[in-house]
Amino acid sequence: MRYHSLTLLSASILATQMAYANTSEPNVVLDEMVIEVSKEAGKYVAVKPFSLKDDKQLYNTAQSISVLTPEQIEQKQASTVAELLENVAGVSSGVQGRRGWDDFIIRGQVSSAQTYVDGMRVQTSTNNLRAWDVQSAESVEVIKGPTTVGYGMNLPGGMVNITSKRPQDESFNRASVTVGNFAQKELTYDINYAPNEGSSKGAFRLNGRYADRDDATDYVYFKNYYVAPSYTFDLGDKTDLTVLGSYQWRDYIRQQGLPHNNTVNLATGEKTVRNAHENYSSKTFFGLPNYGYEQETIRAGYDFGHQLNDSVRLSSIFAVTRTELDGNPVLATATNNFWRNGTIGRQINNQVKKDTMYTMDNRAKVLFDTGALQHSATVGVDLLRERSDYYRRNEVASPAFNANAPDYTVNSVGSPTLLRQEITTTQYAGLYAKDDLTWNNITLGLSGRYDWANTQVDSLTANTLAKRSDTAFTGGASLMYDFDSRFAPYISYSTSFNQNSDTGADGNILDPEKGKQWEAGVKFQGFNRRLQGYLSYYDLTRRNVSETVYDPVTGISADYSQLVGKQRTKGVELESALVLNNQWNISGSYSYIPTADIEEASIASNVGQRLSQIPKHAASVSTQYYLNAGRQGWYVGGGVRYQGKRTAWRTAINNSGVETTHFIDLPDYTLLDLKAGYEAKNWGLDLAVKNVTDKDYLIGTTPNAQLVSYGEPRNVRATLKFKF
Repeated sequence: MRYHSLTLLSASILATQMAYANTSEPNVVLDEMVIEVSKEAGKYVAVKPFSLKDDKQLYNTAQSISVLTPEQIEQKQASTVAELLENVAGVSSGVQGRRGWDDFIIRGQVSSAQTYVDGMRVQTSTNNLRAWDVQSAESVEVIKGPTTVGYGMNLPGGMVNITSKRPQDESFNRASVTVGNFAQKELTYDINYAPNEGSSKGAFRLNGRYADRDDATDYVYFKNYYVAPSYTFDLGDKTDLTVLGSYQWRDYIRQQGLPHNNTVNLATGEKTVRNAHENYSSKTFFGLPNYGYEQETIRAGYDFGHQLNDSVRLSSIFAVTRTELDGNPVLATATNNFWRNGTIGRQINNQVKKDTMYTMDNRAKVLFDTGALQHSATVGVDLLRERSDYYRRNEVASPAFNANAPDYTVNSVGSPTLLRQEITTTQYAGLYAKDDLTWNNITLGLSGRYDWANTQVDSLTANTLAKRSDTAFTGGASLMYDFDSRFAPYISYSTSFNQNSDTGADGNILDPEKGKQWEAGVKFQGFNRRLQGYLSYYDLTRRNVSETVYDPVTGISADYSQLVGKQRTKGVELESALVLNNQWNISGSYSYIPTADIEEASIASNVGQRLSQIPKHAASVSTQYYLNAGRQGWYVGGGVRYQGKRTAWRTAINNSGVETTHFIDLPDYTLLDLKAGYEAKNWGLDLAVKNVTDKDYLIGTTPNAQLVSYGEPRNVRATLKFKF
């Protein structure tokens, strides 16, 4: 099987650690084997997550957390956050085929809107429409399972947190120039000035990126500009205050795929497989050139901390995020005849979206003892308020697109088929507390949170106002045993709460979602913490799932949602990262999801179906090796990514009660990435090739499962780096 190599690798690491832990002969213990590793090499393996609010080490967290360090981010050859997540266990990234947006599924649950920056949420609406700049990331973390207690309303699958680059304790200047196929051009810069060498106090940092590239699909392009200043005040040894800001501008056309025209007769269960997309080039673009999106995002905030005494630390984080998007993308309608004559009905989807998000978290961490118990307690309150103004106007564009004779002119635009503007206001306040009680090597974790949430949907076009207020208690408990700082088996239980902002056919806001998860696993570390990893099993349940209703004939959103009931996923995850020595590092992941089922649904035919686009197996291995022990000179690296087969499907029901299921079976695929380069003191040269064999593969479908997209073909990038 294709994922055996990773399994054997991880098993050998575990076996080595077991031998290390069980030996009783002093002349055999491995900690006498001293391997010198430079500070730079050691940064490859994350020891502490940046996102947690209680300063715990990664090894001591009784839940599955994946951390991509700056070194891993650079090694993975990624230009977007969605690409970075391709190698994370339990995550399916980019599977909705919409290059230009950061789409990802965590443990079977669509979690694209659950993106955080510095622990603060940037969006609550499920209209994603964004991609955060990868240049901003000091690290990227995926916290898996329910996270409501620590981060507010959330879905149970998990969340992605991007930690911004901040002032460092030494001055440096870095820059890079990248060129590649698909007319790729990129410039990055990272400037850090630390007047007090050895301390980040009084330090200033400025980093940014300009990128411009085309896509394998004709007429699709992505332009991006990002700049982020930050400054750390010198307020003494006990007080930390960093102010951070960023500005991002994007101009792009979203890639959308082609119709496949596969359906299921719900009465007989008979499948009609046409795979109409195979009759045309993967480069085929059915939209209109220059009909895309322009987006601006401005963010500002602070991160404050004060050490009151040896036992108490006070912290406060605040951020305001303002995003404006103006777009007129061309969407597909009336795709049913594509298999017959290659025609696709087209619709101009005018969109204007203005979001303003305020977030704040204030907390106190307290260390104290009660008898033999050592406590690490955190108490806090966080606040969120988002105002989202979303305007849509759909207009039919004539003539229809003909893939046999492509024509990118528009002769006429019909009157709007949909005109809608809604202002959604979401706000909540959450009071949370958690405590880790440690006795000898045993740690009991207890957490609880109480939320007050309010959502208001004001439809300016329909002149209606829908309101909903909810309160909810969520919590969690965990038990962990630390075996000689090498193995830490654990078991945990946690719940989640997420107030809906979607409205049903009657115009009322739908009931809030709730979730729960059991997880059991083991954390492991070794070789002076140069090895970090985990193996876990989880059982996750999500209730009151809201999904957009699509018209089965046109495939167009009906602009209301429904609750589809109950979903359940069970799976196993394995991840590990290791710095073998000063020259060689390696990381790997494997996930197995045997159960990803719909257990209750408003559409009876959906009950018992496997969740759309969730593979049973996925795995990856990546590595990098320096030929010189000083990490200067030549190096080579690469990686292998495996995605198992899965099925994309969606059953839609129109206003007349007619049901239609669209589906496509997506084959498994294995991709090879390679990298080589040269590192000197003040400069470096990288050559990265993704999908070396130029393999054709299907990455996924749009949410209504009617359009299927090919993954990116071979991508070659050459980067010249400067550092001084």
